Formats: sequence, structure tokens, C-alpha cells
Amino acid sequence: MADTLRPASLRQGFSVAPQKAAAPLAMMTATALGAAMPAHAQDAASGSILLPTINIETSEPAAVAPRRARAAEPARPAVTAEAPPPAPVAETAPPPAGPVAGRDGVSPYVDPNAGYRAVSSANSLLGQPLLDTARTVTAITGEVLSDKDATSVRELARTTPGLTLGTGEGGNAFGDVLFIRGFKASNDTFIDGMRDAGVAVRETFMAEQVEVTKGPSGSIAGRGTTGGAVNLVTKKAQPGNFTRTETTLGTDGLLRQTVDWNREWNERLRTRVGAMAQNSDVAGRDGVFDNRRGLSFATEFQATERLRLSFDAYHLEMDQMPDWGVPWDSVNGVPMTEAADGRATVDRDTFYGVTDRDFLNGTQDIATFGATYEIAPGMELTNRLRMGRTENDYVLTAPERPNLALGTVVAAPKSRRQVNDVVTNQTELTFAPVIAGREHRMVVGLELSNEDVSQQGYTGLASEVGGGTATNVLTGCTVSIFDSDTSACWNADEASLVLGPATTTTVKTRSLYFGDTVELRDDLILNFGLRLDDYSIGKKGVTTNRLTGETTPFAYSRDDTMVNWNAGLTWKPQPNGAVYLAFATSSNPMGQELDAGGGDYGGLDAAAELLAPEKNRSIELGTKWELGGLLVSGAIFETEKSNARETVASGVYDDTGEYRVRGLELGVAGNLTEKLSLFGGATLLDSEITESYLDSGPTSIIGNDFANIAHKQFNLLAKYEVNDRWTLGGQATWRGEIKGGTFAADQTNASGVTNENRLPGYWRFDLMADYEVADNAVLSMRVNNVTDELYYDAFYRSASPYVYVAPGRSASVSLQMKF
Repeated sequence: MADTLRPASLRQGFSVAPQKAAAPLAMMTATALGAAMPAHAQDAASGSILLPTINIETSEPAAVAPRRARAAEPARPAVTAEAPPPAPVAETAPPPAGPVAGRDGVSPYVDPNAGYRAVSSANSLLGQPLLDTARTVTAITGEVLSDKDATSVRELARTTPGLTLGTGEGGNAFGDVLFIRGFKASNDTFIDGMRDAGVAVRETFMAEQVEVTKGPSGSIAGRGTTGGAVNLVTKKAQPGNFTRTETTLGTDGLLRQTVDWNREWNERLRTRVGAMAQNSDVAGRDGVFDNRRGLSFATEFQATERLRLSFDAYHLEMDQMPDWGVPWDSVNGVPMTEAADGRATVDRDTFYGVTDRDFLNGTQDIATFGATYEIAPGMELTNRLRMGRTENDYVLTAPERPNLALGTVVAAPKSRRQVNDVVTNQTELTFAPVIAGREHRMVVGLELSNEDVSQQGYTGLASEVGGGTATNVLTGCTVSIFDSDTSACWNADEASLVLGPATTTTVKTRSLYFGDTVELRDDLILNFGLRLDDYSIGKKGVTTNRLTGETTPFAYSRDDTMVNWNAGLTWKPQPNGAVYLAFATSSNPMGQELDAGGGDYGGLDAAAELLAPEKNRSIELGTKWELGGLLVSGAIFETEKSNARETVASGVYDDTGEYRVRGLELGVAGNLTEKLSLFGGATLLDSEITESYLDSGPTSIIGNDFANIAHKQFNLLAKYEVNDRWTLGGQATWRGEIKGGTFAADQTNASGVTNENRLPGYWRFDLMADYEVADNAVLSMRVNNVTDELYYDAFYRSASPYVYVAPGRSASVSLQMKF
């Protein structure tokens, strides 16, 4: 039989010739899986291994092939007994010659012949192809996630232009603190289009695609979303049977295993199960580890010809040693790990945590029930019910208040146990009416959501308590900057972790939304969206006097109704090109930062409950072009915020601020040639504070930049198919310097001191190589941060911040197999 033709990457799926002997390693893995899943792996009668259906290459290959095809022998005609001529039958289309989107592990949203390029979004309100979508959407496909080695949202943010990592601290929880296009987006993360509220640490093993929608997205995603939103699109059950495994071994004790098993039981029922386990230390950081466990499940059942039912579930456990980096040298204006005159340099692996005490345990459980009913051709009603719980529980140490004269630093404790419970019901009607001779694609939706948040700190480990001596074990202790021995800071025999009183927050949201897309002409597309959110938040708890221990109850609440919209006009001068102009708005109600302790950090308190929502609006002009298998895009944009909250004094806020971000964003995704794949982009931001109560004198911040965001970023991922076996690639990431400050950079305080802190920019380079060991096995080699560059994720907003140190050089080898 002829050799089977395969696409470039196992991550895109491939077929296996059934009569060819399997490689020994493939056979061992198949046998192990067969023992666990006999119905899938082995034929009961013959005992032979059942492998996915083969696809034979025709004489006319696909226009863009991700891997050069090997020559195939012509198929031999079967020899049959003499029989009467068959009755004439209608001609049927030949089976596809390559991978098919939505089958055999290939994402339904990608170009199956160009795995770096997404052709559509999973968001129902972005129903048209991404080429025709009048906004910037950075869609990171599963193959890109794998080649970036981005197993977490945090790692993905390090290499995605337009995203900046932030810090957790006393007022905000520690986790995936993100900024998009210069605006905070920590509570603007979604899973399958439904809000995943609260700051957590998120994995990507279950993700088919990660979509970053840029610009205000109030009509698409609801509250917040000033700079955009992040949506993790999970893997769904597909037609066909396949099993994928990936085993990874690496430096720093890395051991990671993932399994992706899909089963089509019959024409009505299919399931998909994913599993992940990881044990690892963090490269370049002593005593820091990152262990994870995850399980996902998806099923789809065609109950009747018109009714389709679905169920998705997801469980994640994170066991980590939280790392808040190194202290800041305020005299020289650099991290202590950077060389400076008059002192020694701290080693990059120096860790100031209390290893006998500190921990981070994060868990997430989400279940989603869905039903879709076809009312009539072209009209469907979908309902989804989600129940979820996220827990973020930690005690950690921040290296604060360094004293260079004495050579000491305070190992200050911070703690939080936060539990987010959410119940959301989303109902959507999609239909395509013809109005004035033009077909519209409309979506009408109703979303009801209830979020309950419980926050507790550990007694004596309040975030702002610090100083003291080594005997003051519950409130922080002083250690040497250069010899970070914190063993005397905690004695489990004399102290214990006790949770304090809880603060509870309840958010109820009732939302009605509408979206419409219509082709005004063959070359002109109009889209419009409108959303109304009825937002109600209440918060209650007690405050504790640190000196006397007396408690005082409090209760705050606020109700707002927010209306937001978007409109876009797309002109298509050619079928493969588009030019668009788009407008959008969003709103930030007080208290939307559900992990925040008070109004200073975006939470709700006595002063914040008096303020109306912040308002955002944007305009974006962009263009997108499909050049063969490559999508290139560019956009210029401006986002303005008004009614912005400002801290006038301690516990006193006003909505007198206004500021804006202007920028340029470029993107590329797909196959430049038959052998070369590219994914990446660049972002240039120009931020400015235009109005503030600090508008005169030396303390004025009018005209200043935003603090704590990257204004210039670049990333390019590339891989090249050398031959039928070898693929080589790499990734280059550059980020410019980040200016420090509470909100405004270069701010001068009342004492005349200007915060001129600068977090250094950096280049980071990664290398990768794939070798096709057998028809169903690929060996992947990765080296991240090849030059062992010392760079930093983020730093705190104070004049003397702590600095998050990013991982050092690491290497790994992975074996990927598919059956």
C-alpha cells in the first residue's frame, strides 16, 4: 500500500498507514493505552491495533501543504470475483487529502494546512471570519501554544505583544495579573466566552485556542474589558477516534505528561478527556517549584435531529512556591540583581521566601451544561448553565524595605484565601433574517450571573505588617540582603496558620445583548453590537484594629446600569483583503476588581461606593490580508478613559481623571511558504494622562505616561521544515523598559521626590527542533531563554518596589504520539 501523507506537525493531526509495522516505542504506548481503553485500542476478534482512518494523497495536492509530501505508489485495484455490473450511482466527492478542521484533533478554528493561523473565533458575537472582523483579535492556536512552550497564561503573556504582567500585593491577589493595551485586565479572563472571575493561576493544557480581543469590549464581554479580554477556548469532542500523549523531561526537575483522548461512540455520542500532570522547579530560582494536576472532560450528544446536548467539566490543581523576587536598590534605581557601584550584586537565584511556611494552592472546578435546539433552518436557540469554584490560597514573602547601609531587607508576609463561586446562565438565539434584500447574521442573548467571593487573611500575616526581628515570626523578620536565610522567621512549633474573619462580596449581573452582521454590498460589511448590564455589588465584613484587636463591621453596596456598543465597517477591496474602521465602548463599575481590598486597588469601600462607573471609548483603523496561508494585519487605535478614579488622599477618591492610549499593532500568522511558518507581532503604545486633580505645580501628572506597562513589545515565532523528518525553529521576544509608579510614571510627591524607577528592557531567545521518529511519533527539543538572560516580569508600584524575576535558561525533550 502507498505511504500515507502527513501534515507538518503532529499537533495538527496525522494518519497512519495500517499495514506498516509500528515503531517499537509507538507499539509500547499503544499497548499501554489499549489496556486502559480496550474498546478503542484493540479489535476484539483479531487483537490488532485499530488506528485512525487513513487519507491517501491524490495527484493534486492541497495549495498549501504544511509538510512536503513523500512520493506515493499508485493504489492497486482490488481483485474481485466476476459479478454483474453494478447499478449506476451518483458520484461522490473524494475524501480530503489532508487534515480537516474539527476532526481527528485538528482545531475547528484553524487553517488545517497552516496551524499557526486561526481563521475564525469561538466567540458567537464574532461570527464572521477573522479576516472580516472589524477589530484586532490575537488568536493563539494550539500549535502556537505548543511551539511557544506556553503551558500557562503567565508564560503566554511573557511572549505576546500587547500583554503586560503585573504584580499582586496587599490590595490585590497574587495570580495572573494582566494588562492589555495599557489597561488592567485581571478580572477580564473568560473560559469559552463566560467570565472566569477572580485572580487565579491558569493552565493551557485544555485549551484549543487562546483569543485576546483587543480594545474596549463592553458589548461583547460586559463589565471592564477596557483594553480587551482573554478567552480560553477549551477542547471539545470531535468526530473520529484518536489518542494523543506527550511526555516531557527537562532541566530543573521538569516532568510533564499530558493525554488527550477522543472517542466517537456512535453517530450521536462523542466524548473527549484530557489529563495533565507536572512536577517542576523554576529555572534560575532556588527553592521555587511549580507542580500542577489537571483533568478535563467534554461530551456531545445528538439527542434528536434538532436537539444537541453537551457537558464540559474542568479541574485544575496548582501547588507552587510563590516567588516575589528580589528587592530594589533605590539609591541606584535598579534591582539588587543588577550591578551597581558601592555594593555587591545579589545572585539571580536568591530567594527570600520562608520555605517551611510559604505555599500557594490554587484549585479550579468548572462544569458547563449546554443545549442547542434548531428551531428552523438557520435559527438556533442555545442555553448554557455554568457552575464554578476557584480557590486561591497562599502565604508568601515579599522582600521589602531594603536598608543598603545595614545590608538588610524585611521578609514581609502576605497572605490570602479567596474563594470565588459563580453560577451563570446564558441563552442565545442566532438567526439570519433577510431585511431589505440583505441577509443579516443576528445574535440575541440574555445572561444571568451570580458571583460570591469570600476573602480571608491569615492572622498575623497581614500584607502591610512587616519589620521587626527574627523572633517576631508572624509579622515579618529582617534578614541579610545577600544571605537570604529566613529559617529563623518561622517556627511551626510556636506558631500556626490561623485564618482571620471573612469579607464577602456578592455580584449579581443581568445582561441583555444583541449583535448583527450584514453585507451591505459584496465588498462592504457592517457589524453592530449593543449590551445592557444591570450590575449590583455588595460587600460586607469587619475591620480589625491591629493594636487593640477590636473589630468594626462594615457593609457597602452599589447598583449601576451600563449600556455599551460597538460598530464596525469593513471594506474588502479584494476577496483576500480587508480595511476596517471600528468604534467600541466599555464601562468599569466600582468594585469590579473582585480580589481587591479597597478602592485604591479597584475594590469597593466607603468612598468607592459613591463613584459612578469609569467610561471607555475607542476608535481603531486597521487592515488584514490573507497572502496564501499567511494572515498579516495592522491597526492604529486610540482608547480614552473618562470618569477615572483617582486617590486624592488615604481612603478618599474622586472621578476627575482622564487618560488615553494611542498605539500601533502589527501581526502575522500562518505559512509564509510551504516550509516556513510564522507567528508574532509588535505593539507600540503612547500613553498620556490628560486630566487629573494633580494638574498644577511640581506634583502635576498631566502629560505623564502610565506606569507599570510595556509601551514597546515585539515577538516572532518561526519554524522551518528542513526535510520530511526535521523541523527547526525559534522565538525572539523583545520588551522595552517599564516605568515605575503608583499610576503615573515620573510622578513627584509633595516632598519633591520623583519616582524615576525603570525596569530594564530585554531580548529573550528560544530554540526548538522537531524530529519525526515514526509515522505517529515526534520528538521535540526545546531550549527557552537560550542566553540565560536576566529579565523581570514586573515590579511593584511603590518607590522602593520588589521585582519579579523571570525564569532562567531551561531545556526539555518531549515525545508526542498519536494513535
